[in-house]
Amino acid sequence: MELRTYWTIIWRRIWLVALIVIVVGLFAAYQYYHLRKTPGALKAYSSSITLQIGLQNTQNNNNNAESIDVVSENLADSLATGPILTSHEFDTDVSNQIGQDMAEITQRYGNNPDLGDWQNAGAIGGALNAVRVHSLVTVTATWSTLPGAWAIANAVGEVSASRIGVYLAGDSAQPPATAYIVSHATDPATVPGTSANRVTLLILLVLVALIVGIALAFLLDYLDDRIRTKDEVAHLLELPVFAEVPRAPTPGRSVTKR
Repeated sequence: MELRTYWTIIWRRIWLVALIVIVVGLFAAYQYYHLRKTPGALKAYSSSITLQIGLQNTQNNNNNAESIDVVSENLADSLATGPILTSHEFDTDVSNQIGQDMAEITQRYGNNPDLGDWQNAGAIGGALNAVRVHSLVTVTATWSTLPGAWAIANAVGEVSASRIGVYLAGDSAQPPATAYIVSHATDPATVPGTSANRVTLLILLVLVALIVGIALAFLLDYLDDRIRTKDEVAHLLELPVFAEVPRAPTPGRSVTKR
């Protein structure tokens, strides 16, 4: 009986519930449409390359092997956690290297591959992150397009192998740093985009709108003091109902005879 009463209250003001849900649903659909149109918002691609950081001409050094390993790990840590990967100079070199690798990229992904905004050094810097294990550094490029992710990761390896000594120039008494490509750029894997979690938020927003609509329906029914049914009369007056006057027929419609 209670459930039927609750449903009657909701159905009486179903227009209010539907209005709120429709308005919020249209807003959520509009936001989702723009997310679908934004590259990398819902789906992105990730490619990684692994480098080993070391020192040149280590056999001629007076340092022992243990100290060389310590220096190599410190240099690898500087590359993984320092500002090198996000510096404008490094990211510009990566962008230029992609332009030089265009023939290889075309051979791998066909003519006119979609590389995204690969000429934007700032975007490349924001797409890179790295982790270090001893003297090994794994750099991951997360990009809006599949060919672009591989091209950036591959260019990072080439730039590091050729110019890492410039970026890791430290104490002049130390030999120049070197970078060796241990594992070439991997085939890009699909990963969630930068705004993938917003889809869940939009769904929750529609559910919240439904709850708010139902709550408003109950609130309006609570504030409405009109008597609508004979059950409400019997409840308020605490008297039984012996007879009921039927509703007057609508003009133009015939009355069904019993």
